[in-house]
Amino acid sequence: MHGAQIAQVSGVAGREALRRRAAAWTPEHKLSYLRAKVIGDCRRCPLARGRTSIVFGAGSPRAEILFVGEGPGAEEDRRGEPFVGPAGARLDAFLDEVGLSRDQVYIANVVKCRPPGNRDPRPAEVDACAPFLRAQIRAIDPKVIVALGRHAAMFLSGRHDLSLGRLRGKPLRYRDPKLGDKTIPIVATYHPAFILRKDASGGEQDRFAELVVADLRRARSIASR
Repeated sequence: MHGAQIAQVSGVAGREALRRRAAAWTPEHKLSYLRAKVIGDCRRCPLARGRTSIVFGAGSPRAEILFVGEGPGAEEDRRGEPFVGPAGARLDAFLDEVGLSRDQVYIANVVKCRPPGNRDPRPAEVDACAPFLRAQIRAIDPKVIVALGRHAAMFLSGRHDLSLGRLRGKPLRYRDPKLGDKTIPIVATYHPAFILRKDASGGEQDRFAELVVADLRRARSIASR
């Protein structure tokens, strides 16, 4: 057997051995390994060139409720934590209203680096980052996923034909071939940044905020089953 073939066989055997060991790891260990050894100083897409920080995720690795946004903003990029800017403060208020706190949930994004000017993530950028979010979901194994915004809802549900308003309230499920037949319920709701952009004087902020709170109550009800 040639050296290249031996190395290939050894690499496959090594990956299989790692998968067997990883099956017994705690969620904390899985997330730590994913961040340090798999993502590392990721350069897999052009977003790496303009970032300050990789915004991996934060919260309880054993959370029953996982929140997934679209991508980091300027403050998140600066601090390396998800949802710490104005939208994060709004999310904290929503969590408090339904009796939750950040240390009870886990918060992540579809892409881990800030898109320039807070634009929507591009398909190639989502594709490059998708394995990391999927690995986070497998590690945490939440009872329900809250998709914050249309892009997160589309990615998680695989539905690309509906607006967020029409995705909201539908019985969506997250599927991952590596999870076999298991699926995870998705609650799609409005992104806190969307709420902040609504005109407070016209009452739209209050109306959409009430919808978000109702969605979070539904997610908490699913998690408690």
